[in-house]
Amino acid sequence: MGTKKEGAKSNSGRKRLLPAIILVVLMAVVLFAVSDVPFVKSARDALMQKLGYEAIDQNGQSGGDDNENTGTENSSDNGSGSNKSSGAQPSEWDISADIDPSSLPEYNGQHYVKVSGGVPAFPDDVYERGGLVKDGDEWKTKGNLFGTVDSNKLAPYEYYGSLDDLGRCTEAYGLLGEETMPQEGQERGDISSVHPSGWAKAQNWERCHLIAWALSAENANPSNLVTGTHYLNYDGMRPLEEEVEHYIWDTGNHVLYYVKPWFSGRELVARGVQMTAWSVEDKGEGISFNVYCFNVTPGAEIDYKTGIVTTEEQAAQDARTYVINTRSGVFHYPTCDGVKEMSEHNKKTVTATRTELTSQGYTPCGACEP
Repeated sequence: MGTKKEGAKSNSGRKRLLPAIILVVLMAVVLFAVSDVPFVKSARDALMQKLGYEAIDQNGQSGGDDNENTGTENSSDNGSGSNKSSGAQPSEWDISADIDPSSLPEYNGQHYVKVSGGVPAFPDDVYERGGLVKDGDEWKTKGNLFGTVDSNKLAPYEYYGSLDDLGRCTEAYGLLGEETMPQEGQERGDISSVHPSGWAKAQNWERCHLIAWALSAENANPSNLVTGTHYLNYDGMRPLEEEVEHYIWDTGNHVLYYVKPWFSGRELVARGVQMTAWSVEDKGEGISFNVYCFNVTPGAEIDYKTGIVTTEEQAAQDARTYVINTRSGVFHYPTCDGVKEMSEHNKKTVTATRTELTSQGYTPCGACEP
């Protein structure tokens, strides 16, 4: 009898101990899955590799050597990329870090060139502001297993850098999603009150958003508008902006977005704009590009210091009579109403070419557009 009682007590003890053992094992599994302790993470990565898991880094690239995606192919594959319409393929412009303003690339017919092979790269602050934390070489939302991203834990935002000492835009970035985009029925506002650095009348300039209105709902924000050509605005930037916009609406996912205008020296008009984007939830599978778009007008010469644009036709014009307002430095056709309103002591009549006057620092009238 004693032996049977002892056996029953032993079985009862083991039954009570089993839940505790299971709990300890579960806790160990969870700690193994989420811990950032180096030796634990190393063991976890080794196990995942044995199971056939291939890590994806923060640039959206897999660890394999045979992955040749460089980022901008997403644009051309779906037909929305700017190089698709012109037939010109973007060339490589590989650099180790940021663009060197003293060696900006030369325009040679393409709308943009790749920066660092087209692979997106952002400062840590850009990730962290959006609610992401570093997991080794990857980014995830806090508390998620195996480096995953939970949309509900992200914090969409926009940031616009302050203007520099010349009144030039510096940078704009954010974590974009449906939360930052215009709401249904919202109309775009008037931005004509903003005159970005280098803005000159009658030069066919456009006010280019660093972060498009369709992605940010930003209107007359001086820190988000640069002086740009139609070529930059519609042929260079817009197809990439629309790609991001459509991706967000189609998936509900979020995109890290960074835009920076690049100026040469103390020039007031940007030579080009760098655009970088990376879709977060799918780690770059949907959106992944890093490009430099050219602020040019094919067939015209731009003075990036003054904002004066000279077309080939204007450059070929012979000398003719103009009237200069010596006080404002604006020159007019003699028939312009501005000449009639001009004080005689500010009036100077000259015979010259348009190019000669602009090279001397004079500005064409915005009304008669000489």
